[in-house]
Amino acid sequence: MAQFILRTDNPEIPPPYVFPDITIQSYRLPATLSNLQQLCDQLLNIGDLEDRGFEYVAVAGFVDMEIVTYPKMSFAESPYSSWGFATQQEFYFRFFVWKFVYVSGVFFPEPLPEFCIPFIFVDNSWSMISGRNVIGFPKAMAEFSPPKLLGANQITISTPVLATHSPTTQLQMTPIVRIDPWPQGNPQVPKGVWPWLDLGVELSDPLLNDYLQLLQAAIPDTFATVELKQFRDAASLTEACYQAVVATRFSPTNIKPPSAPPPVRVTVNSYASLDIPGSLGLPPNPIEPLLQYVVSMDLSAGSAVNLFVNT
Repeated sequence: MAQFILRTDNPEIPPPYVFPDITIQSYRLPATLSNLQQLCDQLLNIGDLEDRGFEYVAVAGFVDMEIVTYPKMSFAESPYSSWGFATQQEFYFRFFVWKFVYVSGVFFPEPLPEFCIPFIFVDNSWSMISGRNVIGFPKAMAEFSPPKLLGANQITISTPVLATHSPTTQLQMTPIVRIDPWPQGNPQVPKGVWPWLDLGVELSDPLLNDYLQLLQAAIPDTFATVELKQFRDAASLTEACYQAVVATRFSPTNIKPPSAPPPVRVTVNSYASLDIPGSLGLPPNPIEPLLQYVVSMDLSAGSAVNLFVNT
């Protein structure tokens, strides 16, 4: 393997990362399980099953749409730990996936579910580049209105999109999500520990449902996200010069009790270059969240591992 060429102006900094005192505004939205499985097959179940040795399955018909405020993002290892820190706003959709290991023609589930994040947006370019190029998060740049979102009554998140596919269409910063007050709602304080809050879902697979009950009885202190990391081949319209499934482990600590914010309704827009509602199978706008809450904690990102490199 070639040695990475280190430049001090290159933001491709590897984990571990440390994120003290973050605040998460979370909105659980109904989604279509078959759409989420299509994302699993497209992003995670790449290559040949015999070579890969595992299969990911989407297991719950909802997505968690979350806005995260990072007062400080630090690099945990030398030399990067002495370079400085950054701040950001982040916005993403995540859903539960379960990994089945394939052995001698039989699938065996792993003990814990993981999370796949098919859409994620940030207002920090270093975070976008590191997230994409190092650990595989499909980060794109975004603008948040208001710039400081905590306590805001109305929130708009915009990113560059092509509204239609046409030679006359210009790429423009355009709203993709709007969160509006909704006085008719009545949010309740959720039960459990983030990110496992209110997992009172009955899974169709009885074995996975038993695993879920064990999870709720003994909440783990870490969780993992799993993503597709890839680089397009410069000489080809269709081929990748690198493609891998990457898992990154996170550890939340000092988790504060969640609170129920004022009720909202959510509008998620669709465009030719970014069809979040169609990809996730969201219901028509406006959407009333199944669950919403605010929670604060310290979060750290540990090592990332390649689960499978598609060659």
